[in-house]
Amino acid sequence: MKRRSFGVAAIICGAGISHAQVGAFSATSTFIRSLQEKNIVSRGDVPNPMQPKTLGSDTTELDKAVPEPQDEDKSFKLIHAKRSNQSGDDVAMSGGTEFMYKGYHVFADAVEGNLATSIFTVQGDVKIIGKQSLITGERISIDFNKRIYHATNSRQVLSPELLKGPFLKDLYSHGRESYGSANEQQTLFGGITSCDLLRPHYEIDADNIIVRPGKRAIFRKARLRLFGRTIIKIPYLSIPLDTRSYKNLPVIGQSPQEGYYIKFRYGVPLRGDNDVYARLDYMEKLGLGIGADYLYRSKVVDGVLQVYTIAGPGKMLKVTDEHHQMFKWGTLALRTNYENNNYLTAPGSIVESTQALLTFPQHGNAMTRLTLNQSGNSNDGYSTSNQSISLADSRRFGTKIQTSVNVDYQKNGTTYQGGSGPISQSTENMNLKVDATDDLTRATANLTYQRAIPIGSTRAVFGSNDQTPVVSLATDARRLIGGKIAENWPFQSTLSLGEFSDQLGGGHISRDFFDFSLAKPDRSTGRLHSDINAEFKQGIYSDGTAQYVLNYGQTESYRMGPDTAFNFRYNYLRPYGYTPLSLDRSGETNLATADLSYRPIRSVVIGAQSGYDILRLKQGDEPWQPVGVRMEFQPKPYFLLRAQSTYDTFQGAWSNVRVDLSYKPGATFLSVGAYYDGIRHLWSNVNIFLDALKIGRTKIGAILNYNGFTQQFDSQQYSLTYDLHCAEAVFTMTAQQTGFNPGNTYQFFIRLKAFPFDSLFGAGSRGQPLGTGTGFGY
Repeated sequence: MKRRSFGVAAIICGAGISHAQVGAFSATSTFIRSLQEKNIVSRGDVPNPMQPKTLGSDTTELDKAVPEPQDEDKSFKLIHAKRSNQSGDDVAMSGGTEFMYKGYHVFADAVEGNLATSIFTVQGDVKIIGKQSLITGERISIDFNKRIYHATNSRQVLSPELLKGPFLKDLYSHGRESYGSANEQQTLFGGITSCDLLRPHYEIDADNIIVRPGKRAIFRKARLRLFGRTIIKIPYLSIPLDTRSYKNLPVIGQSPQEGYYIKFRYGVPLRGDNDVYARLDYMEKLGLGIGADYLYRSKVVDGVLQVYTIAGPGKMLKVTDEHHQMFKWGTLALRTNYENNNYLTAPGSIVESTQALLTFPQHGNAMTRLTLNQSGNSNDGYSTSNQSISLADSRRFGTKIQTSVNVDYQKNGTTYQGGSGPISQSTENMNLKVDATDDLTRATANLTYQRAIPIGSTRAVFGSNDQTPVVSLATDARRLIGGKIAENWPFQSTLSLGEFSDQLGGGHISRDFFDFSLAKPDRSTGRLHSDINAEFKQGIYSDGTAQYVLNYGQTESYRMGPDTAFNFRYNYLRPYGYTPLSLDRSGETNLATADLSYRPIRSVVIGAQSGYDILRLKQGDEPWQPVGVRMEFQPKPYFLLRAQSTYDTFQGAWSNVRVDLSYKPGATFLSVGAYYDGIRHLWSNVNIFLDALKIGRTKIGAILNYNGFTQQFDSQQYSLTYDLHCAEAVFTMTAQQTGFNPGNTYQFFIRLKAFPFDSLFGAGSRGQPLGTGTGFGY
């Protein structure tokens, strides 16, 4: 069934208030005096944000982190003051005061402080300059040692790094009074915006703004102001500073599953670092939807509990929880999900899952993890269940011995309705793997025991991965010889004895095994390079069989100039004898390949590659591999044209031609990918991507995917973005003709440039990215 939907939403995002004015500047007296004369602080770039520091217990009123010092010199230096007085460690200055202390450059009308405690109170057009940072206010109390302060009537620029959130631009704020701690900061009667004008286009004001860096910003008695006028009053607004996606305003739209709908989300204030978001939806086809998201966090607990139900004709219940908790003995991570009749993903079914991870760090280099996973899916005539419990323990004894133990229990079951009634099938097994390694200096000894153990009535099917046990000794040239010989002949060798599963016979096979390999790259700087790799493997088995394998590869490269080279490669692989173990079986290769790259002029590169299969020649088949020809044309840095064609030697025809074009003269980007099917003689795929074509204040984008076999567009996407200075008006249209959930979708958003934004443009119906690729091999 085709889908046609339309959605309208306004994305209004806020951020928290910090308490420092941050700007990019040259720290000279001339520049600082110009700031004083203007009596304002310019809103510029913020290359280095302030970093909050841990607070002391004896500075309850000096509780906001100061930016990094500007200078390494920590001594007190008075640069200018009309009046100054010092009695012991106490200092007092007034009248255009300017001084350096603890690496900070300070300007104020009046100063009182103590050099022993490093606590100062500065008043009157205060500016405290740190490393590429600036704090301003009418009155600031500051502890230079602990780098915390309290400010009144301040203006600030907040960088994305400072807020630790998913922001793209600086935010600007002001407040009558600012105070707090490194973990929580407050501003009374202030506001925030991402508009860098002195009279911003929009602003979010509030009586009380609480910021928890990296978590969220909370606005109490908030007001959204556009062009100086209050548009919306919100008693409580919580804005995330993490990577979660929230919707704070109503969304109106239409979809085939829901019909016409309107969806509300409303924040409910709680004490501490907790929040509740109530959800109320009405959907034409499904009825009334009610839910809540509970976000909780403390020093040892962090989680999100979500509950949503539809009470109308489309009855549905969904409960999910993500819970993280720290204990004295370790940590717990728990994720649960229950869905009953989810109309979007599993209509008519009950889906449930539980995932838990217990971590037990121990003294020394030891770690134990317990993992539990359970999932199930059931409907009227069919149900499945999967359970697994895993225990993993890793330890180190001294500096040379390491052990690893993994135990995995799995149970899978299926029940379905047969002709005579319900039929159930289940499998149950235990997987065990033990590894122990000892560094013997000249070699490394390893013991491995791995076994899949069937439980109950489960049919015993031995896998070739069973090792019961295997003891090996591995070494290399660096350990045995060292010096220049090891550098010139970097070989590796392994000797092992062990018992494995015989997949065909159902029993066990003992194996004596020797492996010797050499990889010798050519690191010379000449035009001719020769790389060699070789390997010899020998296995002797308890059933009287034996096998050895020869593997050899060589690459010869001759470089004639920039982007001009000839490469020849030869690969040989052949087993001799027989092995009863599938892990020792190998194919056979006897293949030579070559490729040539040549640049006749600066803007053009051409190349060709092919191969000759000696095995196919012995079988009486065509030995020549497909011939590939490629060309690259780049007359200017902003224009690139690539073409590649393949001649199929087996069918005796040019099977395909691939063409790629990219054009980027400035902000606009155009990309075209086309694929010509030489066997069917048609353009099977033509894909076009256009981005940031600007006409006035409007940017245009488009993605078109044309299918030559059906002679129609599989997907069409268009985007129109109108620049509103600090915001954008975005309209997108998506037309999906094939695949999952086809139909047309329209979206209109007013978004703020400072915040990330996701829309349907650039993604397929399953969320996959769309571009100019044309399928397999390209």
